[in-house]
Amino acid sequence: MASNLKISVIIPTYNEAATIGRTTGHLKNRGDVHEIIVVDGGSTDGTPALAGKGVQLLRAPRGRASQMNAGARAAAGDVLLFLHSDTSLPDDFSRQIELALSDRQVAGGAFRVKFDQPGLFFALTALGSNLRAALTGIYFGDQAIFARRRAFFEAGGYPPIDLMEDWEFSRRLRQVGKTVLLPGPVTTSARRWLIYGRWRTTWLMHKIKILYILGVSPSRLKSMYTDRRR
Repeated sequence: MASNLKISVIIPTYNEAATIGRTTGHLKNRGDVHEIIVVDGGSTDGTPALAGKGVQLLRAPRGRASQMNAGARAAAGDVLLFLHSDTSLPDDFSRQIELALSDRQVAGGAFRVKFDQPGLFFALTALGSNLRAALTGIYFGDQAIFARRRAFFEAGGYPPIDLMEDWEFSRRLRQVGKTVLLPGPVTTSARRWLIYGRWRTTWLMHKIKILYILGVSPSRLKSMYTDRRR
């Protein structure tokens, strides 16, 4: 369904050959996406070529904050939607955004999430993520964060940190205006849990959040995240 808003979808990538073609292909078949901007951070697996025609391809220093900010600067849309390559949007995502932004006080928000794997574990993990987002207004990248273009830049964009940039941007965005959690849901990949183990991954993610709240630097958390996944 066409939207009255111009929505720019910005996808940061690094070695996402397995998912980028499917994600951009789905978006290109829609009438409610103004533009698709893929911002690559130096992939070595052919990701840029697999993004396909009809996509604006940019390159930026590796790091989601750097890549998403580069995409935002290049975007022409009224609304900036930041999408992970392994996450898919609901069919009515643009309508959900349009209804939310009909309230002029709303600066942006994100979507409820579900995983692409069945079972109680993933249902409960998604439930926990959605409850956290609803209660705190803290959103993570796999929830497809969106913002009015003006609000994004007024909030200062994503901070140039190694990890938790989405956490900090959520906090900044709430200082600009109201934020909302839309019903969605977006469907995101459970590959981290499948590759590194369900409980190990869950524990690591909660540990990183707790340490961040306690003041551990994002660069140190990034090294922990990378080391523990090996």
